[in-house]
Amino acid sequence: MVEEKPDDVMEGAANLRKHISNMRLHGIEPVVAINAFPDDFDSEHQIIRDIAAEEGVNAAVSTHFTDGGAGSTELAEAVATKVYGADGVDYTGPANTALAFLEKQGFGNLPVVIAKTHLSISSDPKLLGAPTGWTLPVREVRGAIGAGFVYPICGNMSTMPGLSGTPAAERIDIDENGEVVGLS
Repeated sequence: MVEEKPDDVMEGAANLRKHISNMRLHGIEPVVAINAFPDDFDSEHQIIRDIAAEEGVNAAVSTHFTDGGAGSTELAEAVATKVYGADGVDYTGPANTALAFLEKQGFGNLPVVIAKTHLSISSDPKLLGAPTGWTLPVREVRGAIGAGFVYPICGNMSTMPGLSGTPAAERIDIDENGEVVGLS
């Protein structure tokens, strides 16, 4: 049986504090990811959370080792609130279903690229500046498996459609008068 050893966790406190400091030297405000394993104790996670809080940064437990992508929800939400300033993340049923499917297919460790409007730091193009008091809505999750990432689609946005068999560029030319033709 594994014994609870909070003193062992405290021995790593200086290392954690230094990593936080190093990230800040580069202008990055980190989120501490607590990679939880089945033999960990909640009290050990709490010590790490307390150290992070003393340093003024968020910490999140991630059980992805045993629970796959679903075990990273707390971490994903912590990062979304840091990067985008959201109060949280709201996953729709289809998004959760897609995440579970991608995880089951073995793609739970792929990097994530957020697909959202370019008009705002939020998912709402009307929220300008650095909005607060909003939730990042994840309405769908897709896998770009060949490219090696998954992408949650946040808010109301269109993704790039597929190309036709005959691209429009094939109709574009310059006529004998130097005018561009074929754009309409």
